[in-house]
Amino acid sequence: MVETVVRLYDWMAVHRRVCLLSLVLSTIVLLALVLRLDFKEDISDFLPLDSRQQQEMQVYQEVSDASRVFAVFSGASPDSLVESVDRFVEILEARDTAHWVNRLMAEADLSQAGQTVQFVYDNIPFFLLPDDYRRMDSLLQADNYIARQLQSDREMLMSPAGGLLWENIQRDPLNLFAPALTSLRQTSGGLFKIYEDHLFTPDMSRAIVMLDSSFGSSETDGNARLLSLLQVCADSLVRTPVSPSPRRPAPPSLRITFTGGPAIAVGNARQIRADSVLSISLAVVLILLLLWLSFRSIRHLLLIVVAVGWGWLFALGVLSLVHSQVSLIVIGISSVIVGIAVNYPLHLISHLSHTPDVRQALREIVRPLVVGNVTTVAAFLTLVPMQSVALRDLGLFSAFLLVGTIIFVLLWMPHAVKRGNGFPARSLSPALSLSRLSSISLHDKPWLVGLVLVMTLFLGYYSVQTSFDTDLNHINYMTDEQRADMAALAPDRSEDPANPRFLLSDSIQQLRLERWRDWVGEHRTAILDGLQMEAVRAGFTDGAFDVFAKILTADYQSRPLLHFRQLPPNLLVQNIDAKGLNSSLLRQLSDNFNYIGWACGCIVFFFLWFSFRSLFLAALSFLPMAVSWVWILGIMALCGIQFNIVNVILATFIFGQGDDYTIFMTEGAVYEAVHRRRMLASYKRAIILSALIMFIGIGSLIVARHPALHSLAEVTIVGMSSVVLMAFIFPPLIFGLYVRWRRGKNN
Repeated sequence: MVETVVRLYDWMAVHRRVCLLSLVLSTIVLLALVLRLDFKEDISDFLPLDSRQQQEMQVYQEVSDASRVFAVFSGASPDSLVESVDRFVEILEARDTAHWVNRLMAEADLSQAGQTVQFVYDNIPFFLLPDDYRRMDSLLQADNYIARQLQSDREMLMSPAGGLLWENIQRDPLNLFAPALTSLRQTSGGLFKIYEDHLFTPDMSRAIVMLDSSFGSSETDGNARLLSLLQVCADSLVRTPVSPSPRRPAPPSLRITFTGGPAIAVGNARQIRADSVLSISLAVVLILLLLWLSFRSIRHLLLIVVAVGWGWLFALGVLSLVHSQVSLIVIGISSVIVGIAVNYPLHLISHLSHTPDVRQALREIVRPLVVGNVTTVAAFLTLVPMQSVALRDLGLFSAFLLVGTIIFVLLWMPHAVKRGNGFPARSLSPALSLSRLSSISLHDKPWLVGLVLVMTLFLGYYSVQTSFDTDLNHINYMTDEQRADMAALAPDRSEDPANPRFLLSDSIQQLRLERWRDWVGEHRTAILDGLQMEAVRAGFTDGAFDVFAKILTADYQSRPLLHFRQLPPNLLVQNIDAKGLNSSLLRQLSDNFNYIGWACGCIVFFFLWFSFRSLFLAALSFLPMAVSWVWILGIMALCGIQFNIVNVILATFIFGQGDDYTIFMTEGAVYEAVHRRRMLASYKRAIILSALIMFIGIGSLIVARHPALHSLAEVTIVGMSSVVLMAFIFPPLIFGLYVRWRRGKNN
């Protein structure tokens, strides 16, 4: 491997035009491939959903009106809000020439309410509880119940509101099913109040306009255009009256906000995009500043930027051959991966400080570079078999980024470096001199080593308590206004006793149908015979209650959940059991996490063993990663930091970065022992600079407002602090003890 790279360097040094042409052509090809990519920002891509869970999620989106946008009007009196809603609807209908709004509802839809009631009657066996059957049995056992109830029905029909009651009396003349209708009104009607035929929240502080996006819930580009249109309409309403009619101008305190699935998705997309641009820009500026202070060489500074940039281009280009779309969150996380990729050009330039000959520097550095690259790439590729689309993309993108960077470093960068001018020994201020920092030997301080060992045992005790957070709301971005609006629109009804009535899983449907068939088989004949006889006596026409008779004689079968979409969404959403789905995701994440840990660990360890051809050196290089992982889990448990579907990638990142550091520290220790030539300090300088760059890259995500990116930064800072500390302590400590033991044994 080493000789192959050196021979290739010699050939390209002779054929420099071919060397340059190959770089230009490959860059052009990669740019053409990148132009094929589209970008998306759906946080749910990180969910590890199997086929069944994907179907559940699709059903959830359909039954929960995931494509619905709520325009929320507040800050004025109810009368002013009613007028503002009407004017907003006029503006929107006039401006929506592209028909981006599928369905607009600003007033109460009484016909829809009637259809829902009819649907409940048509499917009544699915909504009856054991208490309802006990109530019905008690009523039917009462003396002359049918006659008395029909007389009560006749009296109600004679009242002024009798015409409105006739349909319900036809469907349930004996008032057997009333609790189901009462629960329907309590659980759905309580979400809104009706004032002047308009929808208000129960406290009358907000008026609501509901509209369905023609783009669905996940097409953020289209929904962004829709939200822009809605905002234009809102601004127009606030500025001027709609027409020259004597309408009052909009109240100055009027506020119009937009929430719902599409609005929140658009907000997530915008925030991810803004955070990605900000964090990557900040990371690039700070890293360039650090590199300039370190090298004082424009050539080497540009070479590092070009090497990582070419690797990034390589990753996007190759990824376009696999997928047509890539998540912007993956690109945002790449600011962290850059901390690994920058190791490769850094180590080459750093090595030139004590090996001015580029050819000799290549010969010395190829092996640790390639070993570190292969183990790191393998660690990231363990994400590929996972069911999360975004994690698969991240695994591929990270692997391709590192492969592309090392290709550039080994093929083209050696021909562009400034010979004999590598890493300045004292490039920073005396307090921050890398040579000064690299001369500090942490492994020579017994008190520090003892403290680390004690802390490892202490944190190991707590490491098993680390938990996962599967609540997407905790990693979704919402503005304060959106959170307040969603709380007002969807109050917590988890304790509502009426909710179990509308749970409609397959097992519950079967149980309720069996109970219905048993009850009907026992009572149907007596009910229908008694009803027919008493109806004539009470003066009802023949066939007046045929609808009720049809309910008792119908053959009901279990139905898919979408059959019940006539019910209000808040009643159906509970059927996609969030707790069950979260539990399933928790198990999936736990399995994935265990898989990542074991797969990364095994791949890295066995490749180290194969590369070093020494079990001792492989174990020596692997030990700091294992100890740092104990520290990470323990610190997270103590600080209450949880893993989630995004920061779970920390495992691959820790192994990816950690093995590079420990491999170079082990190589340096071995080289010094064999050749009696100082090498460890050079490697430590490169590692310190790499670690500083890594912390800048991660620190840039701390400024992100999006919870997913921010949580990644928090967890990774904890992890990489542990990795750097362990890499600087254990390899030189244990190898030094081993060398002294061997020398003592030989003597």
